[in-house]
Amino acid sequence: MERRVIPGYEVGSPIGFGAGGTALAVRDAEGTSFAAVVVPKAGHRERFEELRALRHPHLPPIRALVEMNEHDVAVIMDLVVGPSLATLVNARTWLEPAEIATVWHGIADALAAMHHRGLVHGDVSPANVVIGPGGRPVLIDIVGHGGAERGHTGYIPPELDHGPATAASDVWSLARTLAWASGENAEVTDHLRGALAEDPTERPTAREFATWAHLLGEALPLEVPDAAALAGAQIRSAAAPTVLTPRPPERWPWQVLAAAVAGGLSLLMFAGHALGSAAEPSRAVAPRDVPDPGTVHDVVVGLLGERDSALAAGDAVALAAVYQPGSRIAEVDQALADEIARDGIQLLEYGTDVLSVETVSTGRRSFVARVEARQRAHERLDPDGSREVVGRQEPHCVQVTAVERASWLIADLEVCE
Repeated sequence: MERRVIPGYEVGSPIGFGAGGTALAVRDAEGTSFAAVVVPKAGHRERFEELRALRHPHLPPIRALVEMNEHDVAVIMDLVVGPSLATLVNARTWLEPAEIATVWHGIADALAAMHHRGLVHGDVSPANVVIGPGGRPVLIDIVGHGGAERGHTGYIPPELDHGPATAASDVWSLARTLAWASGENAEVTDHLRGALAEDPTERPTAREFATWAHLLGEALPLEVPDAAALAGAQIRSAAAPTVLTPRPPERWPWQVLAAAVAGGLSLLMFAGHALGSAAEPSRAVAPRDVPDPGTVHDVVVGLLGERDSALAAGDAVALAAVYQPGSRIAEVDQALADEIARDGIQLLEYGTDVLSVETVSTGRRSFVARVEARQRAHERLDPDGSREVVGRQEPHCVQVTAVERASWLIADLEVCE
């Protein structure tokens, strides 16, 4: 892929994608690391200058605007190191109300500062809130296009079907983000109703909305799990659209983190480990009430091979044939397959070598197996023709639960203990 040249900066790999374009890792002459987004100057220069003048603890500071040519400018801003809110919630299932209060006040106040300068974010969502050092939430992707984008699926207010993003739509999107991050906790959602009003004129301003956070009581810093539990969370990782689901009755023992990321990182992360599959034998194994080890091995390799092929093709129909209907992993993978198809991404030579399959337990037409796997090196081809090489991953272990109906299906996936 052709590497951009930004005068005065050493340009590294892509570190994320947003409404403003691809974010690049850069270093200045003193070796200090920053993020850079290259955007057209036409019609946006005033917005960039307003953002540059804006300083807020929950927004990444813009340090410089670098002229690249007569058409483009590089916006240089601080790197925000940490997992996205989407990654954090997927790792933990939901946040406690006291933690929601921290995100609520911080991000609403950041929006208020933007709105005061006539700036609209336009894409507030769990993917665009990064949890920085000390559990501090930071609203990223602020360069944007001044409200021209429609936002992430699930966080788009109803009025954006007929017009551009506004300050009121930012408030709605933040309220929807908070509700999702809480697991639809009634204690939280009861206080969000006004901000989720269908009529934008009935919603509070961002400044007013920030003051409502005290309704949840004392705000506490966000608890960030260790690196393994975060499933390879990276700086400004571009998470797949989050599916809005009801609050589960109990905490799940695992979480799937689906992330389409750049810079040589794995496409899919299962609780800290990339998972694909290797050989592609048929999973049409002769029926047995209690499967033997050979059957377990063949079924696992076949199912994971079909899953890889479906994801690489963005084929939601083929993917649905791999999972038990209604399973949690099916829901997440379906959303990712839809995004791959929508964005026109191609994955070349994508797959994983299955190194071993150990039967943990068997039941009547069901089994649980521990699988050691290693994702192969492959290439990601974007619609613009750019290519990213994704290196081979280290071996990792996942536990696969499968059931036999008309054919064998994946019922669950979790990290090995």
